[in-house]
Amino acid sequence: MIDSNFDKNFSHPLIGVDEVGRGSWAGPVMAGAAMLDLEKPLHKKLNDSKKLSPEMRNEILVSLESTTLFGIGEASNFEIDQKGILSATFLSMERAIKSLIKKLNKKKLSTILIDGSIMPDFQNKFDAEIKLIKGGDGKSPSIAAASIYAKQTRDKLMELIDKTYPGYGFSSNMGYGTKFHRTNLIKLGPTPLHRMTFKPMKNFPEN
Repeated sequence: MIDSNFDKNFSHPLIGVDEVGRGSWAGPVMAGAAMLDLEKPLHKKLNDSKKLSPEMRNEILVSLESTTLFGIGEASNFEIDQKGILSATFLSMERAIKSLIKKLNKKKLSTILIDGSIMPDFQNKFDAEIKLIKGGDGKSPSIAAASIYAKQTRDKLMELIDKTYPGYGFSSNMGYGTKFHRTNLIKLGPTPLHRMTFKPMKNFPEN
């Protein structure tokens, strides 16, 4: 279990932020923001979303929903192709933070913990201290909660996309470059939701 006291080392009110889908070939990059009530007990298996099964992620998310404020933000595959994946990732994070702030009833943030090692080029700094935590989704309960929320939200979206664009395995690979995805991408060609600046899509003759 993550150390529940980690976030208590920073000024509050505090939120954690993390992204998912950065390496995917299709769909948006998505970020979650989470403000936990650290006076309430946390789920014993709260951890980095990548280390949890879908069933466990959902169980943890349900346990958090009554005591946690969440925000979600995304940047589309078109924005990824226009801005590059790093800038698009930061854009999704900024949108997630804005989404959460709307729920705070004008309460000002003190600290934003972000998983990563590169300072985001946010247009709005939110009048808060931004702290980068390398490997933060395995250290900070707020970042871990944000990663789970973002992962579960994006997975549901990719399952819906799979119904619109069947044949690529989106409901199981979530847009990532599996062998099945690559084989059927060559066979069927890219969808409007593929990131055309990513390999192998950018090597397609029609690109």
